[in-house]
This record gives sequence, structure tokens and C-alpha cells, in this order.
Amino acid sequence: MTEIVLFLICTYENVKNKPVWQYHQTGITKFLAFSFKTIAMKKQFSQTSLLIIFCIITINLYSQITRGASPGELYISNEWYIDTQYLHFGIFHSTDNGKHLSPQYNNLETPPPGEMQVGRVLGDATPGALYNYGHNELWVSFDYGESWEFRENLGNTNYLSGQDGGMIFRRIGAELSQSNDYGNIFTEVTSPINCPIREPGFFLGEFYGINGNIGEGLFLDHTLDYVNTYTEIPIDSTVAFWAPSGHYPQISRGTEPGELYLVSWWLDYHYKIFHSVDTGYTWTQQYESDSINIYYWGVQYTAGREPGSFYVKRATLDPTFTHAMIYIDYSSDYGKTFTTYFHDLTPNFTSINTSEIQTVNLSNYPNPFTNTTTIQFNLPKNAKNPILSIYDIYGKIIRQYSIANKNIQQWDGKDDFGNIVPGGVYLYQVSHGNNYSSIKKLLFLE
Repeated sequence: MTEIVLFLICTYENVKNKPVWQYHQTGITKFLAFSFKTIAMKKQFSQTSLLIIFCIITINLYSQITRGASPGELYISNEWYIDTQYLHFGIFHSTDNGKHLSPQYNNLETPPPGEMQVGRVLGDATPGALYNYGHNELWVSFDYGESWEFRENLGNTNYLSGQDGGMIFRRIGAELSQSNDYGNIFTEVTSPINCPIREPGFFLGEFYGINGNIGEGLFLDHTLDYVNTYTEIPIDSTVAFWAPSGHYPQISRGTEPGELYLVSWWLDYHYKIFHSVDTGYTWTQQYESDSINIYYWGVQYTAGREPGSFYVKRATLDPTFTHAMIYIDYSSDYGKTFTTYFHDLTPNFTSINTSEIQTVNLSNYPNPFTNTTTIQFNLPKNAKNPILSIYDIYGKIIRQYSIANKNIQQWDGKDDFGNIVPGGVYLYQVSHGNNYSSIKKLLFLE
């Protein structure tokens, strides 16, 4: 007998020609978790075993990166690992731009009554203060995420951290409320609000939001009076236009008045980072990513407390589908270039399980292929024992190559024993030392 637990995170609905406001109001993201338990195995399996399959199709709704109160300080919520029967979530803390992560809180996907369920973390301007919201609940911590106090349980609610310590905003539908005591008491400030808001600005009462129709035209909404009135600023279609699979544009405020970052996604599933110093009237492109397989990767981002600091968190599962791996991309030049820190979130993860890496760009051509495909990569000069691994969709290693002093490697569709593998989807990844590249997908047509 065994238990097979399948966690399936459904894809965001494809959206086109729908108002951005509608996404925020309806919450189109769906999360399904199926537990298939006590399944009889064939008699030849004499020992009890446990098979855990993770299948990530898109971003987890309850995964987040947020800035702390001090320069270089970050908080992260993310899936952590799966033990013999339970999925664990964690909250992590960094004081050095993501180079080291310290686990602060560990809990089950469905914790016992009275315990906090890890959701989306939200930083505060008070050192040590942090909010956790999701699952219709708001919690607050005053010790960097180690212990938590319950605040309220409401329905579909969004929270935004304010400019001062203890200030947090709550938006339910078209009603905006404010708390100045860490969520103890909320007081209504505007109802109804006249535009969507997603990010507080530099000044009290200042907010930003994105409105318009995906695939037709978008606007940056800017208010200085708690959304009683607002200015609508057109966003050029080369800056933001699409929301592939629900990845709609996001705004993050910088450290100076009028300074903003905008991250937008494009139809081939890559993102661009833009920077503005004039309240969004003009934008400068800072960075453009490679295409990302959103079925295996979750990506979140935030500006930091220090001028020029910007962070991208990329999370995926390890090749065995038993725990998460997090890459934190840190920029100190307004999102132009990044240093990447890798964290392998094994069950016994501590802050020492980290390494600074240089990005390894991977691609293969042709894809799909029938006879051979050529996998291309760029290795750091100091790469130690670089290995190219090819996996099946269950995480089993099919073929491995030593790729020292190489930048290409052909795969002929055979395993390490010379047998032609069945046609289908396969994954490939480069590792060197304790560093791992992103996981890419290829299709073998037998």
C-alpha cells in the first residue's frame, strides 16, 4: 500500500481584451490540490513506499518576495519541501540582498486549527515587522517572521504596506481602509475608490495602479489623495501590452519621489524590466529576460530600500520533485545587471545552503527533434565538474554528459545504456559544483 499525493497548481486563465481591473476584482487564479491516498500497488512491490509527484503549471498564488525595513533586507514565502505525506511551506529572511536566507517559519500546507497558514508576505517599515496574508486571513509578526499574531479573517481582500511603520492598507472591492497600528483597527478612508490600486507611492495618500484592456491599451493610474481623484497616464504598447496566462504588468515603487519599476510579460513568456523617474510618463528599458517555462517556474519581483536595488525571485522544483530551489537575482544598478544567489531548499536547509552563481543560458535546436538535438550553454570560467543532465518528466536521470570545456552537446535520444527512450517531453539542466541552471524542456518525437 502507498499514498500518492499530487499537488497541481492550475494555470492562470488566458486573458485578452479584458480590463486589468477585472483581474483584481475576480481573482481568476485557481488552486487545486488533489490527494490520492491509500492506493494498492502491485504485489511485486513488497515494501511500503511513498511516491510524491509535484506538477507545477504556473506561479503559486502564495509565493512572494518583499523588501524589509532595512537596505538589503528581504522576506520570502515559498513552498519548501515534501516529507512522507505533507507539503511544507516556509518563510525566509535575508539581510544581505538574498545572498543568505534564514528559515524563520515552517508549516504545513493545511496547518492545525489556530496556526498560521503561509501565504503572501508583506514587509513593513518597522524593523522586524512583517505581514502574512492569504487564505482570507491577516497575520503580523514582530520578530522577523518567527512567531505570528492573528489580526482578521475576511473574504477576498488585498493588503498594501504603507510608507510608515505600522501602516497597512486594506482594499475590499471598491473600499479602501487604513490601519496605523499593524492591522489592529482599520478605518475607511475612501469608498468607492475610482481606480485600481496596487502599489503605494512615496507620499502619504499616493498610490499607483494599472488599468485598461489587455491587448488593446493600458494606463498607469496615479493618485495623490487616497484615490478620490487620479491621473490616467497612457503606457506605450512597447512597455506593457499583454498578460500571457495571467502574468499582468506589475508596479513597484523606488526610493525617490516619482521613481517606479514596471515588469511586463510578453507572449513568448519572457519579461522586461522598465524604470521611470517621472511618475511613469516615460520609461527606460533596463533588462529583458530569456523565455521562461512558466509551467516549471514561478517569478516574483520587488524594488528594494536602497537606491538602485531591485530583486527577482525565481523558484522551481528540484529534478526529483521533492523540494524547492530558489534563485534570487539582485541588481544594484536599477535592474540593468544582476548577481544571482542560489538556495537549495532541502528539508534541513540552513542559511549556509547557498551559493553565488553566474547564469547559464540554455537552449536546444531543433526542438521538437527526431534524431538528434544540439544543446547549447555558456559555462562560467570557474565551473567545476560541469554536468549536463537529461531527465524524464518524473525526475529520473536518463542521460548525463561531462561538458567541461564545451559549449554544445548533442543528444541522440538515447539513455546512458544506449537505448532509445520513448517519445515525449524531457527536461535538461546544467550543474557545476553546487550550482544549477534553470530547467528547460525539449520534445523527442520517436
